[in-house]
Amino acid sequence: MEAVSKNIIHEGARLKQIVRDKRMKILEFADLAGFSNQIAHYYFRKEAIKRATLLEFCTLLGISLDEFYNWTHPRRTQPQPAVDFHQGQRLDELIEEKGLNKTKLADRMGLSRRALYNLLDKSVFTPDQMKKICQVLEISAKEFMGGNHVEENGTDGPEIESWKDKYYKLLEDYNKALVEIARLKELQ
Repeated sequence: MEAVSKNIIHEGARLKQIVRDKRMKILEFADLAGFSNQIAHYYFRKEAIKRATLLEFCTLLGISLDEFYNWTHPRRTQPQPAVDFHQGQRLDELIEEKGLNKTKLADRMGLSRRALYNLLDKSVFTPDQMKKICQVLEISAKEFMGGNHVEENGTDGPEIESWKDKYYKLLEDYNKALVEIARLKELQ
């Protein structure tokens, strides 16, 4: 029964989840394993992976085979603004990222250049200031604070990852229920 219970999970999906939970990019994992990005995705789609290959992947990821099968998806948390999060510095970073001219930005906000520089010195904006800044920069307040975005490696943000975690957990529970139903039918 032990071997059956291990096969009720989608091993490729579990492997992909562990790679993500370890904050490793798929390309990094592929390089570490010595194959291309396409081959990595091939393994992520496989329902069952040969034990020797799986053991090799676990070694590369620094986990045991038991840890692989018992992996609990750590709940990802939204990045919380640090206590010393400085909104003025964040605005300055966004201006740089977007390649904006500060004088023109100040005009679009209806501020003098000096008033814009005063904003850059503020650690916390008023709600009205935040609203105006987000309107002019055409971003949401969440984006301003650094959350809810697609990461550089193309993976989804934490909110979507949380839904994926729930989906995989439900799949595993469903598979366990199927195995239990099969076992009960055999007893009849």
